[in-house]
Amino acid sequence: MTFTAPFFLLAAAAAAIPVILHMINRRRAKDLPFSTLRFLKLSVQKTRRRKRIHDLLLMLLRAAVLVLIAAGLAQPTVTHLSALWGGGHTAVAMILDNSASMGTIDGGQERLTTAKTVAAEILKELNDGDQAALLIACGPTFPEAGALHRSLEPIHQMLPLCRVSYEKAELAPLLRQARKLLAQSRAVNKYIFLISDMQKVSWEEFSGNSPLPMGEGQGVRAAAIEKSPHPNPLPMGEGTTESDATKIPVVFVNCNRNPKPDVALTGLELSAPIPVAGLPIGATVQLLGASTVPQSAVVELYVDGALEQSSPTLSLSPDQRVSNVLTFTLQQGGLHCCEARLSGEDGSKYDDRRFAALEVDQGIPVAIVKPRRHEIPYLDDAYYLEKALGPTEGGLGALKITTLTAEELLGEPLADYRVIFCVNLHAPGREAAERLRAYVVGGGNLVWIAGENVGVEAYNRMNNEAEGRLLPAPLRDIRTPGAEGDNSTSSSKTSGQSPRDAWHVSFLDNNFPPFRGLLEPAELYESVLVYRQVRPEDSKEEYVRILARLDDGEPLLTMKRVEAGRVLFWGTGIHVGWTNFPLRKIFLPFLAGLTFHLAGVEQAAHQASAGEPLELNFEKAALPLAVEISTPSGETLRLKTHAKPGGPGQHFRYADTHQIGVYRLRVLGEPHSAPLAIAVNFDPEEADPQTIDEAELAKQWGAGPLFFADDPGELSDTLVRLREGKSLWSLFLSGVLLTLVFETFLSNRFSPKR
Repeated sequence: MTFTAPFFLLAAAAAAIPVILHMINRRRAKDLPFSTLRFLKLSVQKTRRRKRIHDLLLMLLRAAVLVLIAAGLAQPTVTHLSALWGGGHTAVAMILDNSASMGTIDGGQERLTTAKTVAAEILKELNDGDQAALLIACGPTFPEAGALHRSLEPIHQMLPLCRVSYEKAELAPLLRQARKLLAQSRAVNKYIFLISDMQKVSWEEFSGNSPLPMGEGQGVRAAAIEKSPHPNPLPMGEGTTESDATKIPVVFVNCNRNPKPDVALTGLELSAPIPVAGLPIGATVQLLGASTVPQSAVVELYVDGALEQSSPTLSLSPDQRVSNVLTFTLQQGGLHCCEARLSGEDGSKYDDRRFAALEVDQGIPVAIVKPRRHEIPYLDDAYYLEKALGPTEGGLGALKITTLTAEELLGEPLADYRVIFCVNLHAPGREAAERLRAYVVGGGNLVWIAGENVGVEAYNRMNNEAEGRLLPAPLRDIRTPGAEGDNSTSSSKTSGQSPRDAWHVSFLDNNFPPFRGLLEPAELYESVLVYRQVRPEDSKEEYVRILARLDDGEPLLTMKRVEAGRVLFWGTGIHVGWTNFPLRKIFLPFLAGLTFHLAGVEQAAHQASAGEPLELNFEKAALPLAVEISTPSGETLRLKTHAKPGGPGQHFRYADTHQIGVYRLRVLGEPHSAPLAIAVNFDPEEADPQTIDEAELAKQWGAGPLFFADDPGELSDTLVRLREGKSLWSLFLSGVLLTLVFETFLSNRFSPKR
């Protein structure tokens, strides 16, 4: 036990006052003459003994009251007994939140600047022989981070190098790591300081079904520490176990005080029905009013570093999300990097930029296989398909179309094509069918389009010989409206209506990416009429997907996954003798979108958040491959793939994505490998200003004491209180009150009666 104000112990000398008064006020019995003294002597002796005990107890109680008051004024505190013998060293683990939200201007400076000042102040309180560790939440790792150091120099060197990251913090695992780290230390006093803006998204672990297994706890504010009894530091001696580590005090230093109003740019999506130069492209930007006051913002769109478009002034209410579409046109093909920026300054510069990448005029190789070459082009079954997928008027095309005949299939390297359309073909022979099967199994995309030459029995036989790998489902029959066996015809006769002469498309799969822009208005696809159909079986197989249906429920477009590839069957022709589809507005975007999707042109799939690793899988690669990476800073790296654990193939992983921008990946040594562009942005959840409730945090975290310092500028007093230990003032005050009550009872109970 130590005393914060030991000079008050001099007041304990006042305990001599009751003793002196007791000596002064001692009474001697007077001699009085009396007739007989035999019984009186016995009574006087009993009274005298009882009186002496009574006076002695009162003297001791009154002296104890004065001693307790003096000791209480000296502010006694309890520390570990080994501290009295010079063993009171301290171990401190500091968790520094440097996520994107810590870049917000708060109190005239970035929150991270305030946090680093707090960390430096904590280090000043440590003495020679004390230990310290620094755990950084996000960004590149430091070799010295996450370890206890007896010298504070490594910590002092890391603090200036710590920068605001574009990543999202996960603070709960860091707290557990800090507890385990301190559990290994033999220091007497142990503390954890978590310096953060207490953003709720940094504690997502609490919102799940697996709360931290540490029981209930209770937290107090630093303001209360200043006015009430001091917190218990719970010093830990040697042999600390991991369960004892849950009792280590945790001090939460909140750097979120008075943030500057902020608008966050949380999304940028590029959409192009056909990624061809010269056609309009839409850029949808999404904003969040991350403040408690209304704000306005202007978004600027840069393409390849040049300003392309600016939005009108957008008004945002508190916590409101706003979207705006900017339209632009690319004049050249290739890979283009787009960046959306907020104009002007606001509360944080780390959420004012968003990146995306778009590749146009890729020259994707596509083959169109038809029965023969017709002398009159428009009489050819594939005429409209060639026009839809062919180059634009300017001569630029995103697809490189090669027209083949059925005979040319045998000598053509099919693996060179990303998509193959087989239009109105007779069932290929065994050798051609085997080549098509190998193409699909190897990752190709095969699309069958019906016509006069499609025979149900021949196609089913071809599919059976290929073990079901050439058609999504077996074919049932060929039907026309009004023919016997047509469901719509029989129902029309029953109702007295005249038989129909066509079906129309009534369903498109809204979860299929190429069709999402074709669903509104519904007349866009409902205007497509079908006069004749090769009807497939409505398969219940898991890997078969129905993408389009007619109004009587029959499947029109089916798709099936076959190992690494896909097979599709369009149940009618693409000539005006079978359908009016080529004459409708939906024809071009439908086929173009389907082709680009099958070819793997997906901008939305090439997005990542800062800190997330970029990963690629190569199922069939047996030997390591070289992957070239170009980072947003212009650095070019060449790295090797690694064998996939537990299976064949190679796996590539690149984790250094702390910088935002567009990363370009290219596999070296593969002839048909296309460059891959991945846009890495700050985590949009970091723009959410909502903070975690302290009561919830205290309930979830555990049995150890938790303290919340709401003002980082007043942390020095809290540090002094923590080092002093547990105050015994309340214990001494209770002792004084109990002693006074007992003294009063004793004085009144044994005082002589008149």
